Amino acid sequence: MSASQTLSLFKQIGVADSVIPAPERAYFEQRLRNRMLNFLLEKFVAAQKEGLTKAELARRIGKTPDVINRWLGAPTNLTVDTICDLLLGIGGEEMIPISQSPLAQTGKNYSFYSELCEDASPSSSSHTIIESAKDVRGATNKKRIDVGMR
Repeated sequence: MSASQTLSLFKQIGVADSVIPAPERAYFEQRLRNRMLNFLLEKFVAAQKEGLTKAELARRIGKTPDVINRWLGAPTNLTVDTICDLLLGIGGEEMIPISQSPLAQTGKNYSFYSELCEDASPSSSSHTIIESAKDVRGATNKKRIDVGMR
């Protein structure tokens, strides 16, 4: 689902007495599971740098290492109790939920242009990028872009 489709859906949800279709609910449920897993993994990776292992985490919360592998391996429908156990075991933290409607958020423009410029070799004065795109007929069009160095 694109960002514009997500915003459109949120506008529809704001209408009184509207029923949210099951596919849209499923999309947002999976999106939340993905975000929760990413949040937990960020916490775990930070704790790993300080020496925490999955085996130690499992011992701390009274589970087996294979359960920890399953929980941290893929987005699943974790219970609130499981999330609490993981956060406590990883870093002695509790979660403070914050939410915001996408309608209130400012748009984000994800661009890798600056990263491409940084990756270019400092010895050259310009860098050539080949950009490929498929047109409506499915034919591939390529164009060169010369990126000047700072």
